[in-house]
Amino acid sequence: MNYPAASSQNSFWKSLFAPESIAVIGANDTLGSWGSDAIVAAIAAAKADPKRRAYAVNPNARQVMGVNSYPTILDIPDTIELAVVVVRSSLVPDVLRQCVQKGVKAAAVISAGFAETDAAGAKLQEEIVQIARQGGIRFVGPNCIGHADLYTHVSALGVTRMGRPGPMALLSQSGTVSAGIMGAAAMRGIGLSKFVSTGNEADLHMEDYLEYLANDDQTRIIAAYIEGLREGRRFFKLAREISRKKPIVVIKVGSTEGATKAAKSHTGALAGSDVVFSAFFKQTGVIKAEDEEELCDVALALLTQPVPRGNRVGILTIGGGFGVMATEACEREGLKMASLNPQTLSKLDAVLPPRWSHGNPVDMVGVKTIDEWGMILSCLRALTEDENIDSVIALVANRNYQGDEFRAMQMKNELALKDLGRYARQIGKPLLLVRRTMVGPPKEGVSDPGLDERIPEFDKPRQAARVLGHMMRYGRYVNRA
Repeated sequence: MNYPAASSQNSFWKSLFAPESIAVIGANDTLGSWGSDAIVAAIAAAKADPKRRAYAVNPNARQVMGVNSYPTILDIPDTIELAVVVVRSSLVPDVLRQCVQKGVKAAAVISAGFAETDAAGAKLQEEIVQIARQGGIRFVGPNCIGHADLYTHVSALGVTRMGRPGPMALLSQSGTVSAGIMGAAAMRGIGLSKFVSTGNEADLHMEDYLEYLANDDQTRIIAAYIEGLREGRRFFKLAREISRKKPIVVIKVGSTEGATKAAKSHTGALAGSDVVFSAFFKQTGVIKAEDEEELCDVALALLTQPVPRGNRVGILTIGGGFGVMATEACEREGLKMASLNPQTLSKLDAVLPPRWSHGNPVDMVGVKTIDEWGMILSCLRALTEDENIDSVIALVANRNYQGDEFRAMQMKNELALKDLGRYARQIGKPLLLVRRTMVGPPKEGVSDPGLDERIPEFDKPRQAARVLGHMMRYGRYVNRA
């Protein structure tokens, strides 16, 4: 069913992401239920803004989670901007008719049992779209876990409590996958601007959200999990333009026969050819990630590092084996091992033992000293300053020395690394670290750097090489005349 592009209805987006009043239809006190999670989220949104009100709708209760409950949305003595619908599918048409009568502008239909089930569900879905269209309501879903704005604190679900405000928007055709992406993002210190579980996309499509986020000042990068597209031509037309100013990183599934069938039964979407999608992504600058870990790795790198000007990479390694692994991984991504200029060789000779590799990768030959990081930083600066190098990967040990003297040295080195990262960004060269173990919470006595001061860290050379390859190809698209 054709529906006007959501971009023509700007007031709708305000009602969806920053409403002054929210009604949860189907709210209840059963902890862990959709109705309970939704009303708890609405109450939290109201507490975050004194101008916002939250209401529960449940004909069988006078109060839900401490707030007054009304038999229907029509009984609420206030205007309602956003309705969160959590009732069984057969009741949704009548609920939406009441929302139309109430003057609701936006809705999130959490309820399942529509086109993802059978022909009867598809017919029911067509009915609610027709009701919304005639009544001027735009809605998320159905068959979704809702949406959220991490800055206004408006949310139709509880899962976003694991996140914090930040520059990445997330669109997902799967609720469970979106939770996994949020978790991976949180581990990397990446906050979210907006989140939408798009569900069946009966009304609002992936393309509508993409167009909105293109002009959202709080969003610097757009992440998405996609099983299929309703408006493929529109998606790629939008992506071609948006990618030039904001990276789009997606997980696209549905390339096998079994996955295609699973996608159809999940949200009613047709997955489409993986070959076709991959070709279109390449033409539009969209970055295709394999899973939530890679998606968030790429997002972190793009948010914290400049896009490389070319494909020449310099590698610093604590041992020859890791250097070989990193070289092979980089070359598989289309990256080229840079030739070190004579000035760089001289700088490295001044700090490394005579037996060092005298080439790229720069093998520190397993040097282990108390001030090992001082040597690493000197080598990294030399590589960063080399005009033949567009990006740098450092493979280092993740040692934690004990004692006050060593902790003080560790803090000093962390600050020096931060300064080096800042310098690399200023001259337009990405710097990536590979440690033997993934870095978790900040070390004792070491401050947690803000996102803009972060240097991405990985636990395997191939992860860093893959991310750098994505960045290099994205840079080529952005800089294409």
